[in-house]
Amino acid sequence: MAAIPAQKDDRKTRPDSTSEGARYTRVAIWLHWAIAILIIWNLLSGFLIWDLAREFFKEHRPFYFIGITLHLSSGLTVLALTVARIIWRLMHEAPAFPATMKPWERHSAHFAHFLLYAGMVLMPLTGWAILSAHPPAGSPGALASPSPMANAPTRSALASASSGPQPAGGPAGAHGAPPPPGIWWIVPLPMITPIANIGIEPGGVKPQHILHEELANWHKVGGYLMLMLLLVHVGGALKHQFIDREPELQRMGLRGRKPKA
Repeated sequence: MAAIPAQKDDRKTRPDSTSEGARYTRVAIWLHWAIAILIIWNLLSGFLIWDLAREFFKEHRPFYFIGITLHLSSGLTVLALTVARIIWRLMHEAPAFPATMKPWERHSAHFAHFLLYAGMVLMPLTGWAILSAHPPAGSPGALASPSPMANAPTRSALASASSGPQPAGGPAGAHGAPPPPGIWWIVPLPMITPIANIGIEPGGVKPQHILHEELANWHKVGGYLMLMLLLVHVGGALKHQFIDREPELQRMGLRGRKPKA
């Protein structure tokens, strides 16, 4: 009499929620949380500087330039980390969605992730473009139209608490945008040349200013869209964790509920 083959245990073919196969890689997890923290900081600082405490920062320019430097630094760091995360993702397969997830939920998750990645790339680029939309220092366009940023304190002034306010026409230059403060006050921030050169001649100053305002408006709208996407992303993760009782947080390195039996 032939032996009856043993029944295959499906539980062995499905990775456990705590195993490496059901989690993102360690590098992906670190990139995810680093980007998340920087995005939250950027949203908070952006709304604070340009909306909630706008008058305070207008009256206290040193705080404004410290805030804008931190804002641009974290934004461009998000851009760099996002590029690294995309490259890492292309080289390492992501863990599969739980088998209980409905098809529409999977499609929605993919679409939301795509929008988040798009925002993590476009928001820093538009912010960089805004800072570039000033006539190059010393150019005919800058000489014809003094920049409202001419009184920006220099990096040394910002770094030293004992430094006095910088006078107009000081080291930053009386015309055109001041030297960029640098990313984290370390890496010089180059201007996007095609955008900066729009105002190189006096006739291009007005079109460049219009572009600056349009970019600023789009950047602001993008901030609110990123906030909405972030709330949807967090809400979806919490829904899967606590309502569907799937180990969603464990996939990203956090301890969570055990999966359903």
